Amino acid sequence: MKVCDLDLVPGRTCGECTLCCTVMAIDKPDVQKEAGVTCRHCSGGCAIYETRPQLCRDFHCGWRQLAILDESWRPDRSGVFVEIEVIDDETILSLVLVGNPLKTVRQPWFVDFVVTGVRGNVPLHLGIPGPRSFQGASLPLNTREMHEAAGASRARVKDLLEKELKRLTAHQFEPRVFVHSGHDVGVPPST
Repeated sequence: MKVCDLDLVPGRTCGECTLCCTVMAIDKPDVQKEAGVTCRHCSGGCAIYETRPQLCRDFHCGWRQLAILDESWRPDRSGVFVEIEVIDDETILSLVLVGNPLKTVRQPWFVDFVVTGVRGNVPLHLGIPGPRSFQGASLPLNTREMHEAAGASRARVKDLLEKELKRLTAHQFEPRVFVHSGHDVGVPPST
């Protein structure tokens, strides 16, 4: 799996959002960090911004890359961390719910986005982070049932999103196994 490389939306900056510094797991030779753990260099922004690792320089969430996601979709405002990924040569939008997941899937703007994406055959995945030291979970939204619902009613799509969220929260999360070590930038847990 790799992140798709798109141009950035002109004039759009992260601002005060630092969710990528917490949400993502990183397992690279020069940097390791568990998902859900804030990078030790993140304190109201990146304390080492000018010298940050190349992988941090290269990463941009979907909100920075997709003009169709307006200002309200900034991850710290929406509670949705959008990642553009390539899985098995298919580009997908992963909608990772990092705020209040149930509240988010009930929001008209979120339901409308899913309806539009499903109708337009945009590969969408719904995801949630896993507990500390575990992988997250996701599932595709472009199912036959979701296509039928998107053609019928937004209320039905909302109901299906709630159903899929229940499936995700009941998921047996797999432990995350790191390949690399020696450069953990995560803030250690409080004792």
